[in-house]
Amino acid sequence: AAAAATGEFYAPVDHDDMVVTDDVHHMLKYISYYRSLWAYSDEVQITYKGVPRGFMLKPVYSPQLLRSVMYINHLQLISRELFQNVGGYREGFEGSQDHDLALRLSEKTIPAHVDVIAYLWRRGMISQSVHYGEIAESSIQASCRALEEHFKRLTLTSQVKAVTLPAHAELSDQPTGTYISRILPATVPKVSIIIPCRLGTTAMVDGVKVKVLEHCLKSIRSSIPKSDSHTLESPSLEIVLVFNHEDDLETGRQLISYFDLKGIVVCDEPGFHFARKCNLGAQQSSGDILVFLNDDTDFQTIGWTSHVISLLQEDDVACVGGMLLNADGSVQSCGDNVGRNSAVHYVPKPSASSVGDMMHRYIADHETTSITGAFLCCKKDTFMTMDGFSTTFPNSFQDVDFCLRARSKGLRCITSPHVRLLHFESASRNPEVDASTLWLIRKFHPVLMGSVDPFAFYHYEIARVPFFTLTSARYYLGQLKRLVRRVAFILLVKLSREPRQPRGILNKSEWRIH
Repeated sequence: AAAAATGEFYAPVDHDDMVVTDDVHHMLKYISYYRSLWAYSDEVQITYKGVPRGFMLKPVYSPQLLRSVMYINHLQLISRELFQNVGGYREGFEGSQDHDLALRLSEKTIPAHVDVIAYLWRRGMISQSVHYGEIAESSIQASCRALEEHFKRLTLTSQVKAVTLPAHAELSDQPTGTYISRILPATVPKVSIIIPCRLGTTAMVDGVKVKVLEHCLKSIRSSIPKSDSHTLESPSLEIVLVFNHEDDLETGRQLISYFDLKGIVVCDEPGFHFARKCNLGAQQSSGDILVFLNDDTDFQTIGWTSHVISLLQEDDVACVGGMLLNADGSVQSCGDNVGRNSAVHYVPKPSASSVGDMMHRYIADHETTSITGAFLCCKKDTFMTMDGFSTTFPNSFQDVDFCLRARSKGLRCITSPHVRLLHFESASRNPEVDASTLWLIRKFHPVLMGSVDPFAFYHYEIARVPFFTLTSARYYLGQLKRLVRRVAFILLVKLSREPRQPRGILNKSEWRIH
């Protein structure tokens, strides 16, 4: 079909789906204005009657997310010249031919995301998107092979495996269409774990009061895997404890030895200054990779260092974070939603056992605008080149500022939900943010803070509205109106017999767009 087509752009569509005419024209105008060779839109999943079932509101181009899941999907407009240049669809990748094509296209150009819903994807009862278990094993193998060949073309050694989840509590794990792709380093670098802390700080863990530093060191020791159970051998770990001025350094050295770890203890100036402590620890460390870790954390992932080392192999990656969980196991953060003059933890759903959102961000590595400083990993060279954390932000927003500076230099920040740790939330310091700090971060980064988050987190964020305010009255009134419309729509669908065809859908006579 592609060989017979004569248009300047190709737009692959399924035979039973629908395309929105006006939004396709918007995409064509976008391509013409920016001279893009490849663009993709948002889409809506619908039933056979045309009832919306899920809105797939996508981020800007996210290389790591594309390596984890084929999120680009529909609708794509691909230049005929580019399509032919990469060889079009390849035989042997049936079931994952779109993913294979997107990976090869991404090696030639960066796709443009056009923020319109131009495609209605009809989900039948046999659709792969309905039940994980219906995804063919051949499709999974084809995607894994496409990813492996993608890394080979980039001259990178890699390992790829499919992510599985139980489709039902009583069923075994089934493939999800999501993948873990890891770049294997030539040599395993040394990792320095920098922990700004204060002796004697306690927190409640499972109803028991514990000393957070001892608990943290114990979890680090427990997270070190056996060398024969992981692809990467365990790296050399260095613990760097940055104590308050009044703390006893010898006690810190004894704690490191007690948990069979190696490291150093350094003393900060008087006054708790989180950014200064982190910078001091980085200067005194000897590792190639720095891991800034709060002392009120507890690793839940054995062998987490292999994920971090792998994701930091590419030069354009500034930092890597993980999924932070509350003490009860609910999600605390899976990246940060930065924009609209705020920066908040991204939590589309409280359950860590779900896929999170339509982009599967709870099981897929993905780019994010910012990473929380409770667990932030980066290469030492990158950290020093960027002059570390700004001391203008002593105890909050130093992580957001660091990531925004990295983003402005064209670097990526990646969150991996495959690295999970409990975070007991600011046991060592005051979590409150003063108005002057908020003013500064907005002043220093007006564009990135003022605009919407480019990775579309805000579309899936749970609304949190305080009660007994004018805002809450407006919000819940709007929710009531939407509920009434939803009930009326469901009744209309139940009473109708024919599939719905909303306005703006291409008819047969409209397929050729001028």
